[in-house]
Amino acid sequence: MLGLVTIGQAPRPDFDAAFREYLPNTEIKLLGALDGISVPQIDDLAGIDGSYPLHTLLSDGSTRDIDIKVLAPLVETKARELVDAGARAVVVCCAGDFPDIDCGVPVLRPGRLLPALAGAICRTRRIGVVSPIASQMAPAQVKWERDGFSVRTAFASPYRHDEIKIAAREMADSELEVVILDCMGHGVEYRDEFTRLSKRPVLLAQTLLAKVAAEVAGG
Repeated sequence: MLGLVTIGQAPRPDFDAAFREYLPNTEIKLLGALDGISVPQIDDLAGIDGSYPLHTLLSDGSTRDIDIKVLAPLVETKARELVDAGARAVVVCCAGDFPDIDCGVPVLRPGRLLPALAGAICRTRRIGVVSPIASQMAPAQVKWERDGFSVRTAFASPYRHDEIKIAAREMADSELEVVILDCMGHGVEYRDEFTRLSKRPVLLAQTLLAKVAAEVAGG
């Protein structure tokens, strides 16, 4: 079984479809870090100050921005639940810079995998990074610069399609070797449109993690 942890709430049919494409014969189980928490309690969590806000999707279709320091222990709890249920590997479905989770199986974190891949293919290490919300741009830039890149940032929520054109225009620069859609909520159709609008190569966290998970979890 492959375990998925989303930072919001289950279900996430987009994540299920993305991973099932590469793992058609593997059981996939998804848990949300905010599952079982009431909306008023989630609003309280969103009100806690922090330096690295993450964009979460709730089961009612609404969104909340909650700091990574609040979400990290909730994500770890769900990862351990998935391992107890039989998961051979766990994917953290968020590109934020989550800390290590030691739960006895491989834990795939796009916040670590994406920089490794981008660093392997970028000669100049000049990249664009598209965060889902404006308040995540500054911490994302710090994180990617710490990973050794020269970064231009923009934002475009996967749940607000009107923002894509502005972000793509910001990234339409031939000096950027690749653009990273730095949110697991961005899907294949979004990537394809962003590529067309920006005319730059684009790396998509969602499909890259699904492909790596297929290798780790064994099809």
